[in-house]
Amino acid sequence: MSPKNTSAKEDRLPQEVIPSRRMKTILSWKAPGGVFKKKDKEFWTTILSIAFLISVILFFAKEYFLIATIFALIFLFYVSSINPPQIIKYKITNQGIFWGKTKYEWQSLWRFWFQEKEGQTILDIDTHLAFPKRLTLPLGNQDKKEVRRILEGFIPYEKVGPDFIEKSTRWLAKTFPLESKKVNKK
Repeated sequence: MSPKNTSAKEDRLPQEVIPSRRMKTILSWKAPGGVFKKKDKEFWTTILSIAFLISVILFFAKEYFLIATIFALIFLFYVSSINPPQIIKYKITNQGIFWGKTKYEWQSLWRFWFQEKEGQTILDIDTHLAFPKRLTLPLGNQDKKEVRRILEGFIPYEKVGPDFIEKSTRWLAKTFPLESKKVNKK
């Protein structure tokens, strides 16, 4: 059989269409792993004073393990608050969102919105997963409008109001501040 006849037969056979499974990066950026604010001496003095007063009460109730737990948690919070978060690479692809090397597929993502924390723009994404329920991605120098335009092609933009826990936390922080507001002196 000549090569000319073989190609003519192949043209007449139905071809199976296989969708491309190649990953295509739409947008990527690097930013810190979370919002960081260095705590001052006044904050730690207030925290330790409150912990000491609670510990005295728990000491008379003979709750020694609870006292140890409180101070262990304070130590853990201290260690995590003195080191700034590491820089992470975030990617939006045609298959989902990458947080470092962890992939979250579009089917597991529910909705997204933006918020401001400590002067940084944060992208919040709710998921259908048991853990994590919400992804919080700092945008760094990325344009918020561009990120929104890309994400709206995959999941809906829906601004979520604060729930009971967030409202309670804000009220406590406002009513009983652990550090005073700094006033810029000129």
